[in-house]
Amino acid sequence: SGRGGGRERFRGGRFEDRTHSGGGGRANTPPSRHLWVGNLSHNIEEANLTDQFLRFGELESVAFQPGRSYAFINFKIEEDAIASMKALQGFPLAGNPLRIEFAKA
Repeated sequence: SGRGGGRERFRGGRFEDRTHSGGGGRANTPPSRHLWVGNLSHNIEEANLTDQFLRFGELESVAFQPGRSYAFINFKIEEDAIASMKALQGFPLAGNPLRIEFAKA
């Protein structure tokens, strides 16, 4: 009688979901072109944020509001979003390490 049907494993004082094969998110959201970017400095400017992601490919849209600690970055190509997440996860931007997860469309 395994907990979670055998899809979870207890490790280091917490359960890990082994069904999630993505980059470091808490959710079971599958990889997509849509990224949630959190832990943003309240002093960051949109250009500083988007410049980091533009290195990986063309962006479809950016939803950013100054003073908020998160933004949504939408790539035109899913592989570019995945590459940016892998490269920028924990990247220090304006003094804060980025937290990136796949977002629902």
